[in-house]
Amino acid sequence: MNDELIKALFTESIQTQISAVESLTDEMATTVELLVANLLNGQRVFCCGDRTTGVIAQHFSNLMTDGMKLERPPFPVLALNAGKQKQLAALGQASDILLVIADNQENEELTAIMETAISRDMLIIALTGEGNDSVSGLLGANDIELRVPSLNPARILETQLFIVHGLCEQIENTIFPQEH
Repeated sequence: MNDELIKALFTESIQTQISAVESLTDEMATTVELLVANLLNGQRVFCCGDRTTGVIAQHFSNLMTDGMKLERPPFPVLALNAGKQKQLAALGQASDILLVIADNQENEELTAIMETAISRDMLIIALTGEGNDSVSGLLGANDIELRVPSLNPARILETQLFIVHGLCEQIENTIFPQEH
């Protein structure tokens, strides 16, 4: 019986990844283009999450400053910590990017941070899960949503981590093609 439950976990994770590849490929490519253009133009990326997704935001920031696969100069990417909204209000500028990583649960703090980004004329990239309409509802026409096709928080987090790794690799590949 335990073997069947374990197989079911892997199967659900694989199915979520397959669904994500079918629904998110174009959005990921657009996201990479946007992030590369932003970074090459000297703009910054701020990232944040809630609960567990905050760890993914911090991981993204670390990969972008330390390097994913390459030893390279750091990119100006900052994970927002305690007092996230005030940090963004103090540092965010027009054309900077806010990367919001949220699961499928509503979170007033994240929506307040997004409202701050909107008021500062920043672009927003949102990594979400199915059912997070509070984050999706704040996105404008130029913003991007990478919505993981799942309601299961564990599958959403797994896929968001994969997306973050994919974004970092593609950004490095684009900016430093000679290294690959």
